[in-house]
Amino acid sequence: MLSNAALQWVPGHTALFPGWIDALPEGGVLAFQVPGNFGAPSHTLLGELRATPRWSGLITDVQVPAVHEPGDYLRRLADLGCAVDVWETTYHQLLTGTGRSPGGPVLDWMLGTGLRPALAALTDPADRERFLDEYGALLEQAYPATPHGTVLPYRRIFVVATKVATGSGSPGTAA
Repeated sequence: MLSNAALQWVPGHTALFPGWIDALPEGGVLAFQVPGNFGAPSHTLLGELRATPRWSGLITDVQVPAVHEPGDYLRRLADLGCAVDVWETTYHQLLTGTGRSPGGPVLDWMLGTGLRPALAALTDPADRERFLDEYGALLEQAYPATPHGTVLPYRRIFVVATKVATGSGSPGTAA
């Protein structure tokens, strides 16, 4: 089983692990990666802006993606009898171009990802534009342009869990 940048949109996705692991044959693999950047300014500023009095009444019931920390994924899958390899990395994307102003290329990046649920909730085009202007101004402060472009650090969490053959001993140990 493989998932690439999708589980963050599945509420309670870790509760699905037991069924998925049960469905795997011995030696089968569950592999996934999820973004781990929800503590980054691109996401925290978005949450703070949505919560302001100006926007909280208009942007309601918006699904906020959620992931767990790498150690939590490791523990949960090891508890299910898997041999687990979990790691994370932070990519430093160099975004070039001016993008939409304000907000530049980071706002353009967010338009295709985490910003979509909030924008879907804003049905008035004028409200949508005001929200983008406010959010863009916050992004410009958090991610200033450099002579080479705008750097966007982007953390990713990777998990590979292999269902251990029955009777082969504990995960990660020889039988």
